[in-house]
Amino acid sequence: MKPYYPDAIDPHRPWIKDARDNPHDMNWGQVLFNPLGSSPKLHFTRAWTLMFMGRLLLFIVPVFAVFVASLAGANLSGLWKPVEALVLPIPELLLPFFVFTLVTELTSWVAHVRRFNEAHKSPIWAMIVLLPLMLGLVGFYLGAQGGIKKYEEMHAPKPAVTAEAPARESAAAANTEAKPQQQQQRRRPGPPPSERDMAASSGFGFATMLWVPTSFLVMLWSLLYVARIPNGGVGRFRTGSDIAQGEEELPPAYAAG
Repeated sequence: MKPYYPDAIDPHRPWIKDARDNPHDMNWGQVLFNPLGSSPKLHFTRAWTLMFMGRLLLFIVPVFAVFVASLAGANLSGLWKPVEALVLPIPELLLPFFVFTLVTELTSWVAHVRRFNEAHKSPIWAMIVLLPLMLGLVGFYLGAQGGIKKYEEMHAPKPAVTAEAPARESAAAANTEAKPQQQQQRRRPGPPPSERDMAASSGFGFATMLWVPTSFLVMLWSLLYVARIPNGGVGRFRTGSDIAQGEEELPPAYAAG
């Protein structure tokens, strides 16, 4: 028989002793979309877990499912083709992950702002969670410029023909004929990439290189610092909600950490 705690804030979660962390008082819409309010520690943790697990599942589940189906003989290569309606070359398989990630960049910032508001700390610190997005945008711009430069170099007008040109052309032709298979492997199937395609591909690759490690560092910061800030900013940094409101203020030595 499941134990029942009539005096608990939440009978299903008797370990919650701080009334501010009551999960029944959590308004998901406010926590995720209203940066003008405040959120206690447990409400922030629940919102963060939802956003993190959503990203993780939307990436791992489709990729793993397609991988298993491909091993079974299914031809699902079309799911990896970029969606032409977008500026970024996002594979159709990962389009839900991409959209969810963009939305949760904003909701994560809102959740962090509310957490700092509740702890009586400057909400400017919440801008840290936007660093991966900002670095990704900068990386996309720089990478796109590099892709445009490569495209211009590939389609630059050839230099004027000189007396030595026939000899060089003959040598180049001989070298090309000697390695036809290598040239065929290097050649991209289908029509040659346009300037837009090369810019988007280069920009997306460089943006990903900046976004992934920065997001990992921000994740650690959120877990090890933001999620452990005590409610009201009083008490020591710790996980859990097993100390009732007011108890952390009574023993001065404990409150000082």
